[in-house]
Amino acid sequence: MANAAAARRGEGTPRRAPARPRGKAAAKARIGLVRWWKVALLVVLATIGLPVAHALFGEVVALLGGAVLLGFLLGRWTAR
Repeated sequence: MANAAAARRGEGTPRRAPARPRGKAAAKARIGLVRWWKVALLVVLATIGLPVAHALFGEVVALLGGAVLLGFLLGRWTAR
């Protein structure tokens, strides 16, 4: 009732929630999230994956595998 009376008096309508971004703004937001997920994945692989590989396969295999994996991931993520 209060909203109807306010509308009759010309005081405006109740506020709505702001609209979610669409189009280019939403695409940019998704790209930013994907980029940070990739960074998080790289950090997790470095902090958990390398010590596990070292324990299971030895130092040389862990270092070589980490270098190959890092090069592959960075190459894929930065390719145009």
